[in-house]
Amino acid sequence: MRTNRNIKPHHNGKNRRTGRKSNNPRTNKGPATSNNPRAEQARLAWVAEKLLERELKAAAAQANTNGPCCSTDAEKQATNLRLLRELQSTVCDRVWNENLGRWEGIMPRRFVKKNAQHMPHFRDFAREKGYRSR
Repeated sequence: MRTNRNIKPHHNGKNRRTGRKSNNPRTNKGPATSNNPRAEQARLAWVAEKLLERELKAAAAQANTNGPCCSTDAEKQATNLRLLRELQSTVCDRVWNENLGRWEGIMPRRFVKKNAQHMPHFRDFAREKGYRSR
């Protein structure tokens, strides 16, 4: 019987002949390092940028939770009209309302998630215009 000595007997931690896992994990790998110092600098700059972006996003979210989304009634009305225009331009599922005898649009989840801060005052406005949330 001819043996093929050039093929590694273990591959991905398994014995090629039996298919069983090998007991000895390969530990000859060193820590991951960059081959190029400029590439390492670029990676570190990218990581710093992402951390800063994450901090700014968290600060903006904290600022939104502290105060109302729309301070005056005129702002609320303008926001409601803007969101209604945006909602009318999207494709919505329609459901027949037995009580009112009309079709009602269901707001898509991505729309609700995108405008979550305005939903407390927009839901009532949208219900009057024939839309509802899930």
